[in-house]
Amino acid sequence: MIVIGLSTNKDSKTQADTMPKDYVKAVLRAGALPVILPMIQEDDPNYDEFMDKIINMVDGIVFTGGPDLEPTFYKEARLPGCQEPLADRDKADLALISRALSVHKPFLGICRGMQVCNVITGGSLYQDLPTQRPEVNNHDLPDRLEAHQVTIAEGSLLNRVTKATQMPVTSRHHQAVKQLGHGLRAVAFSEEGIIEAVEFEDGRPALCVQWHPENLSGTDKRHQALFDWLVRAAEERK
Repeated sequence: MIVIGLSTNKDSKTQADTMPKDYVKAVLRAGALPVILPMIQEDDPNYDEFMDKIINMVDGIVFTGGPDLEPTFYKEARLPGCQEPLADRDKADLALISRALSVHKPFLGICRGMQVCNVITGGSLYQDLPTQRPEVNNHDLPDRLEAHQVTIAEGSLLNRVTKATQMPVTSRHHQAVKQLGHGLRAVAFSEEGIIEAVEFEDGRPALCVQWHPENLSGTDKRHQALFDWLVRAAEERK
């Protein structure tokens, strides 16, 4: 059976590792076993060994949503609109995605996961869309499952996976890709031109979206198709 790792988040008040159930359900629907990955402290003496073991243990990874990424990772000072980053989460996600890229491990980046992918490849982020791109006014709508439309590039991996050139998406983010990372190609955009999805120019099995397909995957096969694709990609490389 295919095993898909899910990068975990941490509740800032209780310090408990957390995982929204929709990620788990979407992976199960795709026929794979979801495994919630522990957030290992970087100062653990076996840190590198543990991280390598995680990469070798799973067949694919979903880099899930979460808090803002520390701006120093893309060589910027923190702006007032940037929320307090979670250092343990930043280090764990960057370490895992670096390892995934080095061995061409299939992965799906969601919301923050897409931003982490962009930063690890040398790109940067809008730290706060309301102040840096004030014309963008419908991207932080946590209570709406279908907040706005995205347009998908024909012939892209995302287009082939979803079989769509336009589709409605969730939108609960105040950060977004600014300068695109090296080797990435933008393949979906909002009405205002915000990058909503990226994939790799070299065709590696990795796909990232700014929205939350897990929230719509139970009722819309276009969003479930992203998880189905990840499991197929993992099967092909096992």
